[in-house]
Amino acid sequence: MFRPLQDTQISLTALQDEMNKMFDRVWHGGLSTRPFDGQQWAPAIDLYERDDCYIVQVEMSGVDAKDVELTHIGNTLTLRGERPCPFAEDESVRRISGERRFGTFCRSVELPGDIEAAKLSARCHCGMLEISIPKTVSSRPKAIKIAVEGD
Repeated sequence: MFRPLQDTQISLTALQDEMNKMFDRVWHGGLSTRPFDGQQWAPAIDLYERDDCYIVQVEMSGVDAKDVELTHIGNTLTLRGERPCPFAEDESVRRISGERRFGTFCRSVELPGDIEAAKLSARCHCGMLEISIPKTVSSRPKAIKIAVEGD
């Protein structure tokens, strides 16, 4: 009897994560067609969490940081910008092959907890935009000492 997955543990959570990654690559990466949300392209975003802050990293190669608008409303962080085509104005250059995407973009990230917006900071280095968003004190985890009876 043929059982190809007999010795493989399948986690529905892992399968869902992989499917989400695949759809995200198509939706915002623009593999061979435009993303379904109507944008030409959109930068990849990763969201991390520390005890005291959230960290958002955005791939920004080919985008000048001064041309990116970063705003927030409540717990939603929004990035808008444009990656221009390097030869758009030069009619003497013809594109033979192309895998990179160009144009305007708008991405929003919903943060899972309350933030201290006044202390938000951003820096760009080597094509990676890193945004540090401090959590409010009430959003930070608190250690609770457990009393042991009978000692």
